[in-house]
Amino acid sequence: MTSLRPLFFRLLTALLLLGALSACAVKTNSRGGYTYGVDTAALFGTEIGQFPLQSGGEGTLRREGTKYSVKLSGNQRVIPLANVDSARIARTENIGTRTVVVIETQRRNCDYRYTVLAIEGSEVLSWDLGNCRDRPAVLVQDDRSALTFNFPKGSRIERFVYTQDGRMRRGDTQAVAGMNPRAKPFADESLYPPGYQEALREHGVYPPPAAAVAPAGKGRSAKPAKPGKPASSPETAARPAPADNRATGRVVPPPPQRVPDGAAPTAASGSTPRAGNASRVPAKLDLPDEEITSTRLDLRD
Repeated sequence: MTSLRPLFFRLLTALLLLGALSACAVKTNSRGGYTYGVDTAALFGTEIGQFPLQSGGEGTLRREGTKYSVKLSGNQRVIPLANVDSARIARTENIGTRTVVVIETQRRNCDYRYTVLAIEGSEVLSWDLGNCRDRPAVLVQDDRSALTFNFPKGSRIERFVYTQDGRMRRGDTQAVAGMNPRAKPFADESLYPPGYQEALREHGVYPPPAAAVAPAGKGRSAKPAKPGKPASSPETAARPAPADNRATGRVVPPPPQRVPDGAAPTAASGSTPRAGNASRVPAKLDLPDEEITSTRLDLRD
């Protein structure tokens, strides 16, 4: 038994060193240099959620005390979330070659604020969005070339558009098909507009075909199509009117996300039904003129 003790201690030491290396973190000091230390959030923090990376591996959102951070597998540097009281992973989408992660945060006197991370390898682009009052309705273009963030703004909608070239643009639009700026709540926990899941279950597309939501009137049946005029097919009816087509975008559900053991599953964990044929015809999307500058972080530096 005595002869086994040295072997046991050597194995224990090796495991401790391996854990320390996997939890290593690199931070920038006030003089622009780098300091190397232990990522204590990985060792002692609480895992809030994980998301898959398009390039392989995964990202992890953790909390250590009052501090939140995101760490990507294969990288030593962490992405800190500054001045945040709480945080959760709301959506994850693959747009172009990047994984776009939307993190919902709460801050002092601000119920809803969003950190958007666009990740490709070790490069991360980030933006800070939100009006502190409402969750945005986030829509994905059919060809996954763009992701739109729609916030209510009076009778209009403030729209941010992330495109696959790694740029974020902002602009106001008067109407978006299927969205009511006065709706409360404007979006659910998975950042989809009200009626999204029902539209997918019943029609396979969002917004639903106009014929499916247009009221026929009390006690009256819908008028039949006039002779010589073909009735609208489901594909034709699903296309919004030209005035709205410039501002719309069909959506597809997010990929499943792993929920930590003991955490309550939410709509963000992949319970949204499949979109069926929602991605058949990409909708036209006019891009706003104003570009929002990103904060760029290279996790290799």
